Amino acid sequence: MKKAGYKYLDHTADVSVEAHGNNLEEAFEQTAYSLMETITPSLKIITPKIDRIIKIEAEDKEALLFDFLSEFLYLFDVEQLIFNSINIHPITKDQGKYYLLAKASGEKFDIQKHEPGTEVKAITYSFMNIEEKKKNVKINIVFDI
Repeated sequence: MKKAGYKYLDHTADVSVEAHGNNLEEAFEQTAYSLMETITPSLKIITPKIDRIIKIEAEDKEALLFDFLSEFLYLFDVEQLIFNSINIHPITKDQGKYYLLAKASGEKFDIQKHEPGTEVKAITYSFMNIEEKKKNVKINIVFDI
């Protein structure tokens, strides 16, 4: 098994990410961490003192990922929350819909403490790809900046 993680790829105008994990949940978590690191590069200094429960329901895995990441953008834009602990319960499928339940822990962004990164305007479906293999899930995604 490979260790879960992510890397940034070259992109002319936006932020392109390739994330991977041993299962779908790990890959989703790593994609969310890459979004957080784009917003503020030093995740290690975030103190996990505020929790948020995130519940997403979608028609397919791509929409699930899109809505999951969009929720993090919403929480940053509206409440100025950034997270360095993201734990997803097993993703389930029932009657043709996918369900995700996650707990994210972090704190309010503080310019005195946290380094500003790149402003992410939106999550995109452009180049989005979820590739599932046994014991390895790879996600490619682009953040609009």
